[in-house]
Amino acid sequence: MRFRESEKIELKKSTAELKQALVSLCAFANSSTGTLYFGISDKGKIIGQEITDSTLKKVSTTILSLIEPRLYPNVYVEKIDKRDILVVEVKNSPEKPYFYKGKSYKRVGTTDVYLSRYEIEKYLYERENPAYRFDKTIIKEYKEGVAVKTLRWFLKKAKEERNLPVNLSENRNVILSKLGLLTQDKLNFAGLIAFGKEIQRYFSDTIVKCALFEGIDKTGRILDHIEIKDNIFNQIDYAENFILRNIRKSAWINPQTGRREERYELPYLAIREAIANAVAHRDYRISSHIDVAVFDDRIEVWSPGELPSGIKMKDLFKKHISVLRNPAIAEVLFLARYIERWGTGIDKMNRLMQEHGLSIPGYEEISGNFVVIFRRKEIGAKVRHRTKVVPGPSQVGEQVGEQVFSILKFCNLPRSKKEILEHLNLSNAYLNYKRKIYPLVKKELLKLTISDKPQSSKQRYVITEKGRQVSEAGNEK
Repeated sequence: MRFRESEKIELKKSTAELKQALVSLCAFANSSTGTLYFGISDKGKIIGQEITDSTLKKVSTTILSLIEPRLYPNVYVEKIDKRDILVVEVKNSPEKPYFYKGKSYKRVGTTDVYLSRYEIEKYLYERENPAYRFDKTIIKEYKEGVAVKTLRWFLKKAKEERNLPVNLSENRNVILSKLGLLTQDKLNFAGLIAFGKEIQRYFSDTIVKCALFEGIDKTGRILDHIEIKDNIFNQIDYAENFILRNIRKSAWINPQTGRREERYELPYLAIREAIANAVAHRDYRISSHIDVAVFDDRIEVWSPGELPSGIKMKDLFKKHISVLRNPAIAEVLFLARYIERWGTGIDKMNRLMQEHGLSIPGYEEISGNFVVIFRRKEIGAKVRHRTKVVPGPSQVGEQVGEQVFSILKFCNLPRSKKEILEHLNLSNAYLNYKRKIYPLVKKELLKLTISDKPQSSKQRYVITEKGRQVSEAGNEK
């Protein structure tokens, strides 16, 4: 048989057995891991069942409603022997002990048994004790209350994204308690950085710093920068927007649809994943901040704290357990769909980069930080010795190359900076000049007509002989 019930696997014929399955899911949650399959008999026979959006919603909502504290498994459809099987996957649940109908279970072999009183008390102590969970620390000096507008936005989004069963008229403290954001009826650290006011007044290091550097290291001039002092949701959004406005984006008209299409040089979902993981999993006990640095050749996301104990760098590239440093923080980000399944971030970034035709990110531990490095492609074309070969899509990106050729052709006659940027439908801004025109001057594809007055209003740019070779090579392709 391909499937057999075990300490980590439970089989059910269909979702008609959902209520019985909740005992096993509760046991899996208290035992750290387990997978339940709907559509396979207890003998391992693949039966399959009809699965609709309504089925997925019903299973997710039932689990969220009847297991306490709330359990957030991964629920998805898998095709096995050409039949649809509904899979419910539980991994490293952070809020032990879990209860179903007032009783707590654990998995022993293929059986679900009650937790002892000692086991329940131990789990409760570890869950609430800051020595085990920093994000559960009570912020005694905090008196500002909850940002109600942010909380309402979150609850609406969590209901839309994750089917979170929530009554908006319910007492605010009851809602926060169910989310694990209260400790002894007081807002804890996770609650503060998610829904607090004037957050950085109490924790000045909970910020994200973003900078765009000229060149390939931090000795270069800073061309753009922000310090994001806000809640964790806005930190992710603003940091992502900072990167997107400072990387290249190509645009073209789709000949089949006639519509304008756009593509960033890096997949924005991979960037978002890196930033969200940095916010979710950084070590907030370290007096430091998250750094996002954009260079000519790469983007780096620095998160304070090395990998959690028990996880090594080599483990990231294979199946590994998910050790959550900040489960309550990760949970609210999961509910708002800022992060996906715990322990899958590395795989997601790798896949997105490869689908984009790029190499996977680099991952390093540097000076007590975990660093994700995205390599950028070089802009512009290169002329190889005695040839007219220019980089193809695998080197600079097809649309980027076309834009370079367009500039070179346009500059057959002397053109001003403003004229070139208008030709590209870009604003006459210094940043666009640094990204579009200056690299071509540096590569000697364009030259200045007034060499000793680069900032003169009369300054013009004209194609060089080297630039003509590149332009001719592009026309021949």
